[in-house]
Amino acid sequence: MLHQTIQIGSIVKTNLRHHFILPFLSAAGILFVTALVFPITALKGQDVGRPLEFFLPFAGAALLTPVFLPEQDRSIWDVIASKKINTSVIYMIRLLYSIFALAVLILLFIGLMYRNECEVHRFHVYGSIASAFFMGSIGFMVSGLSGNAIMGYMATVIYYLACYGMKKHLGVFWLFRMSAGIETGKGWLFAGGAVMITMTFIVLEIRRRK
Repeated sequence: MLHQTIQIGSIVKTNLRHHFILPFLSAAGILFVTALVFPITALKGQDVGRPLEFFLPFAGAALLTPVFLPEQDRSIWDVIASKKINTSVIYMIRLLYSIFALAVLILLFIGLMYRNECEVHRFHVYGSIASAFFMGSIGFMVSGLSGNAIMGYMATVIYYLACYGMKKHLGVFWLFRMSAGIETGKGWLFAGGAVMITMTFIVLEIRRRK
């Protein structure tokens, strides 16, 4: 038990050092650009949702899509595969700290909006994290199943663009609900993201056993 704990601690430390800094900086950069592009002072009503839904979801794509990226280098894959610990455990560790970082970044951004006298509410916090999580889950799933992170990023962009012209077709998975003054329905994005992540792990485990 102690050996496993030490081993997992070592995995976390190594991954944070070598595979997390760039995605984190990318996500932080997206928040910075959002603050420059959108006026985030004294926003009210549906105007509050626009910076939170038009740009911020890409922070989820930046953090969750690269979870599988290191193993796309064959030499790294060979090293990981030679270890006794299941690769799914490594992916789960990366996923968990990426989701945590995503939530922290969004909370900091909403905190900045609050300090700038924007009328932010609890559903803005919940909805923003849900939107970014769902977008990131799309990239996570496509990247994991295809073995190509570029395809994961492309999938998130396609979904984002689809949200502009396919509102009726996307239904509860339409991204821009808060920007339209709708305060409900974001729970579907959490559920959808969780399903995509779960299915990805299941398919990868089946492939590994074969």
